[in-house]
Amino acid sequence: MTVGTDPIEHSKTDSHAHIHPPRDEVPGLTGLRFVAAFSVLIAHGVSILLASHETPFGAVYWLKQASGFGMTLFFVLSGFVIHYNYAIPVTQGGGRGIAAYLWARFARLYPLLLLMLVVYMLISRKHRDAWSGHPDGLMSELIAFPYFLLSIQSWIYLPIRDSSLIYVIGAGASLTWSISTEWFFYFVYPLLAVLILRLRRPLTIAVGVVLWCLLWTLVSTSLFDMTPKLDAFGVQHYGEIASLQTHQQDSFVRWLFYFSPYLRIGEFILGAIVAQLYVQLRPHPAYASESSIGGAILAAAWVSVFVITALMYSPYFDGGVFRKMNMNFALGPSAAVIIFCVARYDSWVSRLLRLPWINILGEASYSIYLTHFTVIVIVAQIFGGPGHSFAYDLTMLVLTAVTIFAGSVLLHRIYEEPARRWLRRFFGSQKEASQR
Repeated sequence: MTVGTDPIEHSKTDSHAHIHPPRDEVPGLTGLRFVAAFSVLIAHGVSILLASHETPFGAVYWLKQASGFGMTLFFVLSGFVIHYNYAIPVTQGGGRGIAAYLWARFARLYPLLLLMLVVYMLISRKHRDAWSGHPDGLMSELIAFPYFLLSIQSWIYLPIRDSSLIYVIGAGASLTWSISTEWFFYFVYPLLAVLILRLRRPLTIAVGVVLWCLLWTLVSTSLFDMTPKLDAFGVQHYGEIASLQTHQQDSFVRWLFYFSPYLRIGEFILGAIVAQLYVQLRPHPAYASESSIGGAILAAAWVSVFVITALMYSPYFDGGVFRKMNMNFALGPSAAVIIFCVARYDSWVSRLLRLPWINILGEASYSIYLTHFTVIVIVAQIFGGPGHSFAYDLTMLVLTAVTIFAGSVLLHRIYEEPARRWLRRFFGSQKEASQR
C-alpha cells in the first residue's frame, strides 16, 4: 500500500480454483480498503492544499495525521486478506501453490506500479532539470530506479547523493515504499502461514492475538528507546544524511521505524492471526447476544483510533507507549479489532461499507493510493498559492478528491484490472502447457 493493501488487496478470493476452492467474499473489507486509501489521501490533501490555514480545534493539524491510521489499516487488512485467501494453497499446494500465490500478487500489483513509476520519472522535477543542463538529479533517479523496479527500495537504507533511496525519485514515487514493504511480507508469508495454521482453537488464537500485540509493543518501544544509538549508528555508517536531527525524513531511524518491513511486519502478522480467528469462528453463526457485544466493541475500536491518535500527536500529552510507536504499531490493535468486527458482524458499519459506491471506490483503492499525491501536487501548482481563502482551498480539495476518485475508478477498469486478468491467464496457460 497502500493499500498495497494491502493498500491494494481484494476482499474476494484471488487464488486459483484449481489449487483450492475459492473462499466466500468477506463483506465490508473492500469498503475498508477505501477507508484506508481515503485516510492517506485526506492527510496529504490537507497538508498541501490547506496547510496555510488556521482552523478551529486544529482540524488541519489532526487531519494531517490520518495517514498514520490509513497505513496501519492497509497493512493489518493485507495480513487478514492474504491469510484468508492463501493459507491453504501456500501450505498444501507445494511449490505450485506458492508459485501461483506469488504470481497472483505480482499480477495484482505490478502493472499499475510499472505504469506509475514511468509517470513519476517523466514528470519528476529532476527529469526536467536534466533538460536544462543539470543532470545530477536525473542520474540519481537512474541509480535508484532498479530498486523501485524490483520493489525492494524499502528493504534497505541507502543514501544516494543528497537523499535517501525512498525519496530519490520525485512526483509521488516515495509512496511506493508501502508496495515494497508488502512484497517483503508476501515472500515471508508462506513461512508464517505454517505457524499460524497450527492455531486451531478460537480461545488459543485470541490469546495469540493478545500475546502478539504485547510482544510487538515490547519490540517497537524497546527500539524506540534505542533511538540515540540507532541515530549514531546511521550517521556513522551513512553520513549526515542519515541524521534524525538534521534530515528527519531521510534519516536512518525514520526508515527503520516507518518505511522498512522489519517493524511494519508486526501489523501484517497481526492481521493474519486475526484472519485465522475469523476462519475458525466462521462456521459458528454470530447470534444476537454476540453481535450486540461485537457492535459495542467495534464502536470502542473506532473511538480508540481517535484517542490513541491524540496520545501519539497531541502536544498536551506525553503519549508514553503510543508515542513511541507512532511510526508503526500503535494503531495496529484498533485496526485489527475493526477488521474482525466488520467481517464477523452484520452491523450498520458493515452495511455502510457494503454500499455500492464505497465498494467501487474500494476496488479502485490501489489506483487512488498511487495517483492521489501527484494529482494533488499538480493541482496545488496550477491553482494554489498564497492569498486564497479557506473556502477556496477547501473547494479545491473536494474537487481534487472527486477527480482522483473518478480517474482512479476509470484507471482500475480500463488498465489495472484488464492487465491483472491477462497476467493471470498467462500464468495459467504456461502451467497447462508445461503439463502437456
